[in-house]
Amino acid sequence: MDSEQLSKFISEGFDSAKHGNAPSIYNQIASHLEAGNIPHKSHYATGWIIYYALHQTMDKEIARRKKMLANYLKLRVAVPHKLHSMILTEAIRLYKNAKDASFNYKSDIKDDDNEANDKGRKPESFSIMAFSKLWNLANLREGDWRRKEFNGKRLSSTVEKLITIYVDETEQTGKIPSDDLLAVLEKAESEYPDSANIMSQRAAIFSVCGDKENAKRLMRKALLMSPGKFYLWSKLASLYDPQESPHLKVALLYKALKAPGPDQFKGRIRLSIADVLASRGAFPQALWELQRVKSTYETNGWHLPSHHATVSGKIPAGTVASDPTSIYRKVEYLADDEIFRHLPPIAVTKTFHKNPAPDSTGRGYGTQPTVWRVTDDHGHNYWLQPQRLNLSPDLPVGTPLIIRVHDGKPVKAEIPSN
Repeated sequence: MDSEQLSKFISEGFDSAKHGNAPSIYNQIASHLEAGNIPHKSHYATGWIIYYALHQTMDKEIARRKKMLANYLKLRVAVPHKLHSMILTEAIRLYKNAKDASFNYKSDIKDDDNEANDKGRKPESFSIMAFSKLWNLANLREGDWRRKEFNGKRLSSTVEKLITIYVDETEQTGKIPSDDLLAVLEKAESEYPDSANIMSQRAAIFSVCGDKENAKRLMRKALLMSPGKFYLWSKLASLYDPQESPHLKVALLYKALKAPGPDQFKGRIRLSIADVLASRGAFPQALWELQRVKSTYETNGWHLPSHHATVSGKIPAGTVASDPTSIYRKVEYLADDEIFRHLPPIAVTKTFHKNPAPDSTGRGYGTQPTVWRVTDDHGHNYWLQPQRLNLSPDLPVGTPLIIRVHDGKPVKAEIPSN
């Protein structure tokens, strides 16, 4: 085709591509794309054909979609633009698919549905860090920041999805993120003040850059917002050295295990806790967790992480597995204490004591608890149950205390040391 014929074909193929025929249209212009022969006036329509071809191509076709994205980046299209943003959503999808393909790869099994195994090699990787540099994060539009709703459920914005996978690659590779990404992340923290995930992503960046203390600070803040997210507890645990803080690390990992979420997604948490247990000589309890991990992975048809063999190698032959729950319960309090002790201290005095009425019962079962009122220097009152905060319920009125408060309620209390 000459230049005019090619332009006409692209123009006529645009509608066909939009209605499901994009891969075929793309195949017919791919050689012209790679040779740089697409007329400039047809770049915009070609960009949409590539987007539709990406959208209509199966998840497993990693290498083919990488080539499509590379060809799109050769075009000269106006940016920022909706087309450019839609291409970014396909790059996000490709990163996720490539990571899944790598995770599920089985080198010893030929799978007709796995293009990498058919060729006898590992799946193609895809770098969202490299792509976003070429895409240019300065081209993010207002719509890319906007969250949407579907069936009453709030969906993450394109920017939130991008940050998640960008940080994921940063953690996997140890590469320092670009200044552009750091600027996006800083804006995201103010744009989504309710997002514990964004705080978690910022914490991950601090960690990669070697600033563990700021990473811990942000993770504690994220957990105050969303204590029910198991992966946040796991991420905070990863910031502590098991040799320096073994009890705290176990406590944080146990909180991750107890938090809501399918157990099948907690295999690496169990593996981490098994490693700490083994390093402390708690071999029966470590073996218990290793067996749970192995069962989960085998049930799902997954390859065991190599770290499983490493930890298993620490277990003496003949060890009999033993339930570690009693160990976890002894140190569990350390996890909440780590979150709450960094809240601002408030000096208060016990000003009222209420004992449970004789023969009274609480809601459901058991006796009603003792309740105190404590008052700060400004006359503000707080109510607390001393037993829940590990305080003797019989301390007299007038006792000075230091409390930490979250959401208007005391979550930690102690008697001043002087």
